[in-house]
Amino acid sequence: MSDTNVEELIRTMSAQRVEALRVGVEEDLRAAWEKGKAAGKAEGISEGEFRGRKQGVISVALNLLRAGSQPAVVAKAAELPEPIIRKIAQDNGITLA
Repeated sequence: MSDTNVEELIRTMSAQRVEALRVGVEEDLRAAWEKGKAAGKAEGISEGEFRGRKQGVISVALNLLRAGSQPAVVAKAAELPEPIIRKIAQDNGITLA
């Protein structure tokens, strides 16, 4: 085998190895991207559900306070401490007896 053929064989094998490595890295990056995207989506859904439940509890507490329910009763129904219920009332201009 001539020196030219050996050099060409080395270049070809090197190029094939570089391409194989590039494909492997690309696949790893794609898998990491998809995993991160799925984790972010799950975290976002969880956060949204939490905020939605929180807003729902506050909304019901406000409705009960506006209807004249006692803060202690609203606190028990909302499963929140009474000082929080009083703060919600204050922040929304509801006067408590």
